[in-house]
Formats: sequence, C-alpha cells, structure tokens
Amino acid sequence: MPGTPAEDVVDTTAAGDSFAAAYLHARLSGATLEAAASAGHRLARQVVRYRGAIIPADAMP
Repeated sequence: MPGTPAEDVVDTTAAGDSFAAAYLHARLSGATLEAAASAGHRLARQVVRYRGAIIPADAMP
C-alpha cells in the first residue's frame, strides 16, 4: 500500500522500526492490512520530521 511522502524530513533514523511498531500494534488490535499499513505510514512519516529515534510524546499521531 503506497504511503504519502513525508514533508520536512530531518532524520530517517527509526522510520522502519516505527512503521513496524505501528503496523504490528494495529494488526494485533484487529485492524485490517490496509488500516495497519496506513498506521505504519502515518507514524513513520511523523518520526522522520524529528532528529533521532524518539519523538516528543505530543508529536505522536
């Protein structure tokens, strides 16, 4: 499932791990494949807007 490109990319550290975490959380919570992929894209797109692997809690989508 294609995602929307991120804007204002600062650092790609943890983008893949963040995608996987959001995807797996969604799937284990009963989400469809499409909804889980969307959740993964959404979190990864947000994570790359910050430096380092951990983003501020208030920046979580």
